[in-house]
Amino acid sequence: MALQDQPAYIIRMRAKPGLGDRLFELATAGMEKSGASDRYIIAREDDDPDVLWNVEVFISDEAKDAYESGPLADELRDEIIGLLAEPPMRIPVHPYSALPATTT
Repeated sequence: MALQDQPAYIIRMRAKPGLGDRLFELATAGMEKSGASDRYIIAREDDDPDVLWNVEVFISDEAKDAYESGPLADELRDEIIGLLAEPPMRIPVHPYSALPATTT
C-alpha cells in the first residue's frame, strides 16, 4: 500500500492543568499497544506542557477501523476524555510524503 493510501489523523488535545504527563503516558501506551499504526509522532508544545499533538498514520483502513472499534480504544478514550480541559481536535488526513528515518 502506498503511503498516500494510508489513513491518518492529526490530533490536538489539551489536558487539564497538571495532567499533561498522564495524557502523554496514555497516548504513548495506546500507540505502542494498538499495532494499528505503522508510524506516529507524539509531540508536546514547548509553551504549554499540557498540550499534546499526535500525527498517526494507520497501516490500512481496516487496521484503523479495527482499532477504533476495539476494546483498547474504548478503554483509552474514557480515561483520556476525563483528563481533557476541552474537546480534542481530530483532523482526518492522508500523508502526501514522508522521508524514512536515517541512521548514522
